Amino acid sequence: TDDPASYLGDACVCPKCGGHHLKANSDILDVWWDSGVSHTAVCRHRDNLEFPADMYLEGSDQHRGWFMSSLMTSVGAYGVAPYKSVVSQGFTLDGQGRKMSKSLGNVIDPNKECDTRGADILRLWVTSVDTSNDIPCDGTILDHVGEAYRRFRNTLRFLLGEIEGQFDPATDAVPYDELLPYDKLTLARLCQVHDQVSAAYESYRFNVVYRTLYDYVITELSNGYLNATKDRVYCGEKNGFERRSALTVWAQILSMLVHDLQPILVYTTDEVMAYLPASLRDGQEYAALLDWYQAPWTAEEYEPYLAAYDAVVEARAAFTKAYEAAVADGTLTEKTTQAARATLTAPVELHDLLAGELGCDLAEPFVCSEVEFAQGEELACSVEPAHGEKCPRCWNFRELGEDGLCPRCHDAVAALEE
Repeated sequence: TDDPASYLGDACVCPKCGGHHLKANSDILDVWWDSGVSHTAVCRHRDNLEFPADMYLEGSDQHRGWFMSSLMTSVGAYGVAPYKSVVSQGFTLDGQGRKMSKSLGNVIDPNKECDTRGADILRLWVTSVDTSNDIPCDGTILDHVGEAYRRFRNTLRFLLGEIEGQFDPATDAVPYDELLPYDKLTLARLCQVHDQVSAAYESYRFNVVYRTLYDYVITELSNGYLNATKDRVYCGEKNGFERRSALTVWAQILSMLVHDLQPILVYTTDEVMAYLPASLRDGQEYAALLDWYQAPWTAEEYEPYLAAYDAVVEARAAFTKAYEAAVADGTLTEKTTQAARATLTAPVELHDLLAGELGCDLAEPFVCSEVEFAQGEELACSVEPAHGEKCPRCWNFRELGEDGLCPRCHDAVAALEE
């Protein structure tokens, strides 16, 4: 405890006898009073701290306890609240919603879970739930979180596999305004996701951070953009414009995920940092030392692309449904989307978005060989076998040359042989 004179000043001197040798008593006067005036004893009398505090964090039972006594004493003494924000959290229950206790034998030891599963999985579990309420936890729940963690980790590893040692944004990236249309749409969506994540962090809604990033990674990246652009990245000419356009966005996706996941997956993002190109590390060894991610486009710049992006997602869902039906009824005997030729119709508003200047070649997000597109009364899609023959290198159906390859693959192989 600090010397009383250090924070009482002249108030510790007796006006009659001049005595000033006060001894701080460690006895509790009143639990709510003593804790409630910590804003004075701690924040106002320590040079490295500020008053009001940025945040008070405690359990939900403190709304009638510490939060309230702190507010009352601070307003009474200084006329202001002692905090800028209050975050309360619930209590951890077992998988059946019961309070954990030794007598029930249902206590989960976080230290043991960290040793067994890794701290990042426990951190991911905390962010996957609304901690303002009481939350259940058991081995089964943590197993499910472990599956989600592996999805994140596999996506990071997948991106690193094509970027590490092969693509440096500082020298190889395509200017954003020159990206191919599908890449521009995806970059715009990336910027929007980052803004949504940033807003959720600002308001301490960590479960929203988790859900936003999880849905984005699984639904829109792994099953969407990354799967679609693998063709360009794997089969395109190594230094060709189309491949570099895709990898420019891949690098931004990787950078955004490292930044936005760092507060949660602290050890995993540090692993990634060891393999990032220098231009994405900003001279840092640890992800926690990175500045917050700066999105390539502002909201004013990316918002015009979002309607076209949503239109592509909607059209792709229609294709997926039609493709699955074509496989089920035997229309397609080869069960790869590249073996399909799609015929798509869309109502005028959706058609104009897909066919407009911000639209893209739908064969790429569909991962099929050909798309015939026209305006119609409703969104509808049918699937038939693709024209041409299967290229053994990229698996797309095209007119093959004398070497048995499609024109794109012929050029890519020729470039490798030069």
